Amino acid sequence: MKKVVALLLLAATGSCGESQSTQRARLLDPDGNVLLELEIALAETEYERQEGLRLHGPLAENEALLLVFPTETQVCITNTGVPFPIDVLYLSASQQVIATEPNIPPNAPGPYCHPAQLALELRGDTLPPFNYAKLELF
Repeated sequence: MKKVVALLLLAATGSCGESQSTQRARLLDPDGNVLLELEIALAETEYERQEGLRLHGPLAENEALLLVFPTETQVCITNTGVPFPIDVLYLSASQQVIATEPNIPPNAPGPYCHPAQLALELRGDTLPPFNYAKLELF
């Protein structure tokens, strides 16, 4: 099992703000085996979701961003304004993995769209090619 600890950073501040809460999570395979362990912060406001990783320096292997949308909808991610590649997991309201977009290139206009309520952004090439099934928050 590969362990990854992800500290989520917002582009607007360059680091987690004092009021930014963190939460632990696991990415599971279909059998419930833990593939990745994460520490996450939530980007819940429209502003936080729109800014995403823009203006942020390159992510370390242990950094990521979780975008939380108010309802399940067509979530479209671009990497415009982000000078490094990202991996994205799209998740349903029940935290089931719907789709993955590995290695979206730097400054890629996209959009990379999938129906989802959550989008987990990680540094490009962070996600091993496993069969991710669910995000478990705890």
